[in-house]
Amino acid sequence: MIEKLFGAGTVTHQLRGGLQEASATHRTIAERVAQGIGQSTAAGFGDELDAAVAAADQELTRNMASLADTQLRFEATARLLQKSYADFRTAIRDRG
Repeated sequence: MIEKLFGAGTVTHQLRGGLQEASATHRTIAERVAQGIGQSTAAGFGDELDAAVAAADQELTRNMASLADTQLRFEATARLLQKSYADFRTAIRDRG
């Protein structure tokens, strides 16, 4: 019976999988942001270096936006999973 409530193919299983995927994506993007911060603060001279720093800053901005998007998706998925578990608790409580 538990398998039917929480097993593969259920909403809760899909939501938990989504949280795991979002966490992995978040870690990957956070690593890119950390690397980008280190690169964008490097001091240098010349037009080519300035162009490279500008490109790195633009990439950093994109990564930070992706990080924020991933965080919002994670929070939304977590709330849906919490709601699903709360619905289970309510159903069990009302049945007893």
